[in-house]
Amino acid sequence: MRVELLCTGDELVTGLITDTNSTYLEGRLFDLGVKVERVTVVGDVRPDITGALLEASARADVVIVSGGLGPTADDFTLECAAAAAGVPLEEDARVLGWLKERYAARGMDMNPGALRMARIPRGAEPVRNPQGSAPLVIQKLGRAQLFFLPGVPREYRALVDGEVLPRVRGWLASEPHRTFRAFRLLRTVRLPESVLNQQVMPLAPSHPRVVFGFRTHAPENHLKLMAEAPTQAEADAALAAAEAACRAVLGTHVYGADGGEYAPVLLDLLARAGHTLAVAESCTGGLIAQDLTAVPGASQVFVGGAVVYSEKMKSAWVGVPPEVLAVHSAVSRQTALAMAEGVRKACGATFGLSVTGYAGPGGGTPEDPVGTVYCALAGPDLEPRCERISLAGDRDRVRLFAAAHVLEMLRLHLLAAPVSS
Repeated sequence: MRVELLCTGDELVTGLITDTNSTYLEGRLFDLGVKVERVTVVGDVRPDITGALLEASARADVVIVSGGLGPTADDFTLECAAAAAGVPLEEDARVLGWLKERYAARGMDMNPGALRMARIPRGAEPVRNPQGSAPLVIQKLGRAQLFFLPGVPREYRALVDGEVLPRVRGWLASEPHRTFRAFRLLRTVRLPESVLNQQVMPLAPSHPRVVFGFRTHAPENHLKLMAEAPTQAEADAALAAAEAACRAVLGTHVYGADGGEYAPVLLDLLARAGHTLAVAESCTGGLIAQDLTAVPGASQVFVGGAVVYSEKMKSAWVGVPPEVLAVHSAVSRQTALAMAEGVRKACGATFGLSVTGYAGPGGGTPEDPVGTVYCALAGPDLEPRCERISLAGDRDRVRLFAAAHVLEMLRLHLLAAPVSS
């Protein structure tokens, strides 16, 4: 099955927003054994959209289109779809009814712009949008099946998961001479992509049924494994063998697999050991606490954190001695260690983490230039440790990688710690 994506909107081609919809759908399709062949982005230009629809439908079995279904004057994707198919737009009674219900439930009057969303190409099938107003529209164009989805990520994902993927899954199951596939995504952190490639690619010749691929998702790098075989059992076995070989080489660099993200994995490690955590952040400005508290149930483990940006607050909130700041400065090994131990004691937590550094673009010293970050870990029966790292890139990248580094210090410590009886 050949699948292509088409994304419309001036906001995409002018850099005002980033296309996250395609990334989401590519990952979901990959889980089904479908690799997206092409992603096309076009602005709000009618001939360009119409041409892109005709070209994609001539190449692909399935074309998934996002954007341009709303109530405003620049929402004309379905007009282009009708033009490509050589049919008129017609008001659909079902869609009109859904719109009336939605507006009435919100105590709003329908306006002329809203009526645009009820006009779909003749012969197309509308599907109700559970998260918004504009429906999913399914249309046949040549040999291709086209899906038109709203571009709002919340709505897009709901329709992808609830409507598009089940249809694709059904088509795959009915394919004659089907090739069976099995997938695994191994997630690593603090391992450069080039090093990941160097470590695992020597294994590839021993696993001819498995395709090795790589994905960077800062601050992580991921290894994609896709096994293909005449039967599902053979595909599963090939994948299991390749995964085992890769895990043996990568060791603790692999923190999780598939959809398992970093923060939940770390919090689970802490919870199973009965530990708690507190953080003191300077240059990361609460980024670590934000990542942890995004996980439901984090309060069972994460006690709290302090954003101690100034020297005054480093002393007042997490107990860094003023003489340490005076002698060694706010960005130093000594300050980071005092922050980690101080926040641990202040919060009564098992472990304390701290980050202090120069995220840029200003600041820094000849000894510790911009990008220098000190990450510290304190805990019971543990000599407080600090690691100095040098990070390249802009302010956001320095902060992101600093947060990942200090959390990984804790995860690796937990993995190495003896299990209490």
